[in-house]
Parts: sequence; structure tokens; C-alpha cells
Amino acid sequence: MDEQARSLLGSMGSVGSRTDGELRDSLAAVERVVNSLHAEQAQMMAEMARRAAEADALDAQRLGAGWVPHSQRAEFVADEIAVTLHCTRMAAASRYALALAAAQHPALMTSWAAGAIDARKVHVICDGLRDVSSPAVDDLAAQAAAYAAGHTAPELRRWLARRVIAADPGMAEVRRTRAVAGRRVAVTPLPDGVSELLALLPSVQARQVYDTVNAVAMAADADDMRTMDQRRADALFDLLCGRADPPQVTIAVTIPADTLLGEGAAPGEVAGVGPVTSGEALQLAGAGAGTGATTHDVVFRGLLTDPGSGALVDVSERQYRPSARLERAVRARDGMCRFPGCSRSAVSTRSGTDLDHTVPWPRGATTASNLAVLCRHHHRLKHSSGWSADLAPDGVMTWTTPSGQRVRTYPWAYDDPIDDTG
Repeated sequence: MDEQARSLLGSMGSVGSRTDGELRDSLAAVERVVNSLHAEQAQMMAEMARRAAEADALDAQRLGAGWVPHSQRAEFVADEIAVTLHCTRMAAASRYALALAAAQHPALMTSWAAGAIDARKVHVICDGLRDVSSPAVDDLAAQAAAYAAGHTAPELRRWLARRVIAADPGMAEVRRTRAVAGRRVAVTPLPDGVSELLALLPSVQARQVYDTVNAVAMAADADDMRTMDQRRADALFDLLCGRADPPQVTIAVTIPADTLLGEGAAPGEVAGVGPVTSGEALQLAGAGAGTGATTHDVVFRGLLTDPGSGALVDVSERQYRPSARLERAVRARDGMCRFPGCSRSAVSTRSGTDLDHTVPWPRGATTASNLAVLCRHHHRLKHSSGWSADLAPDGVMTWTTPSGQRVRTYPWAYDDPIDDTG
């Protein structure tokens, strides 16, 4: 448990009497204490499981090989947790399963117990490592826990997915084939005349469907009073029923040069999807990089990265509005809104994001080193009082909050070193 965090909280006065710096420090300290308590609770659940299994084993030993039990204690641990915590069995079973999964990775439990990561990040790591048979799984868990301490859960999921693929590319293809075999469509009736339509699709197909629906929704008249969610729902129906023509959408597929040349099997990256196996990336990119391979109403645009740095080539122009080529390069570099923790996709202009000149034009040039993707909300935040942002030539962006806190965000590292945790 994080005793330092507890001590810090105990030494401070009431919340209202704390300075801005103390308020921020105590907010972080409370988070560490809460995380460590959740970890301690998970350890208790894992111990309950161990004792139940031990008791069942003793019963089997005492009563002999011919004993056929009607039930065993281990089967009902989740029920006891539900009664103890006054929650449903489903909720208890979910927390119990996470506790058992986390207990398989000592380094992960240590980080959780220290308060460095929360239960959601623990779940992301356990879920990401669930089918990994690589002997390096313990090292992956430790690296993921270290990375998780300074990154959001969506960032962690993408980071870990790349390393899981790289650890065993062949098995990653097997898992992908198995998962794709489970594709389905289902409908669940809900009250008041609506139903939920669920489609489980291969990720790239799902991205294509969503981008197509979004494009139709964005093309609505300016005086259309429907919300964007309503427009997308109506667009899906219109597309499926032939009332609207599907527009062409573009999906960027980024591949390390050595993978394209057949000299490696490093994972590729699909904008808006995340890491994909080298086999899938090569299939999507077609015969060459930098060209658009069209399949029906989607263009798969291949982008090459340097195997060593993962960097995309910078492009410079003498105008305010970036060309389509420069815009694609910046959006591919950033991947998402560059504000800390924001996961709004930057895959296209229809994503609700802008290319912002960090140093205003014309004082600042229209170059990739002076352009960054920001969602509309954080674009406005950047220009509000007290906030500032600085973009370095290597793409690292440093934000300064009104209270003086400095936080960095980084361009998406398509080919980042597998053992890099920071």
C-alpha cells in the first residue's frame, strides 16, 4: 500500500484550504491510495481462491479416488464475494476473474499494489496477455505495468497489442483467424420501440463501415437539426436499404520498410484500428507503398516508415492551408488528438479534428514540425487563457497547464522498439 500517499494526505488540511499545487498533489495521492486498496482487495480474492482449492484437494485426498463430489468450494467463491460485498454475482465474478488473472503476473500485482496503476489498466494488461503462450509473457507483463503508469488505458492497449504480435507473429495470425471466425450480427430488442444492433466484424471492415456511415452523416445539410448520433443511425439504415450511395473512404496502412521487403515480420498499423499483423498489413497495402489500392468503395493507402526510427518524412509548404499530402503525413504521424490523454482519432478531416499551427501562421510555417492534430475541444483549449503548447522538431509536444504543470505527448511510434517502456 502507498504509505507515502497516505502520509501526504494526512499532513494536509481540509480540501478548501489547500493551495493549487497541494490540491493537484493530493488528487494524485488519493488515486494511488484507491489503486492500492483495490489491489489489496484483489489479493484477498486470490487468497480466497487458493484456500478453497486447497480445501477441495484435501477433501479429495481424505475421501479417496472414488469420491465424486456434488460440488466444490472453488466453484462458489464468487458467490461468497457477492454476498460479502452486497453486489450481483456477475459483478463479483468479474472482479474475481481479474484478481485471479492479475495474480499470475507478480510484477503487475506489485505495480498495482504500489498504486501506480488502476484496475482498468490491470484489466487491459490481463486481457491483452490472455492468449499469449510466449515464454516472455512475464517480461511483457512487467513492461506493460511500467508503461501503464504514465499512459492512458487506450494508449496501453495499443502499445501492448504491438508487442504481443511481435512476441509471436505466427500465433498472432492464428488468434486473428480464430477471432474473425466468430464474426456475427445480432439484434436485441429494448423498451420503447428501439433495438440494439450489434455487429462483430474484422477490425478493418468495422473501420470502413464506420467511416462510410460517418461520411454520409457529415454530408447532411447545414440546417439539419438531428444530432450526429441520430445522423449516423439514419445513415446506416439508408446505406443498408439502398437509399444512399456509399462514398469512398480512405484507410491508411503503415508498414515498416523491412516488413514490406519481406525481411522482417514487425507489425503494421491501420489508422483508427491500431497494430495489425504483418500478414494483414501486407494484404491491405497491396503491391506497393505510397499508392492507393482500391477495393470497392475504400482506398487503402500505404505509408512507409523507417525501421529504426519509425518516423514519417516531413513535408514543408509555403501556404496557410496544408495540402492533402501534408495533411495525410501529419495525421499519420499523430494518430490522434495530441492533447494528453485524448484518444480522438485523427484518421480524416471527418473525425472532428483540426490541423493546428502550433506557432500561428505566418509567423509559424506550414510544416509537419509546426502542425499538430487537435480535436475541436482541445483546439479551443489551446487558445484559452493559461494554456500553452510547444511542438519540437521531433514531434514531441509539451503542454503547460494554468497551474504550471508540464506534460508531454509523443507522435505515434509505428516501429517503436519492443523493449521501450516509456
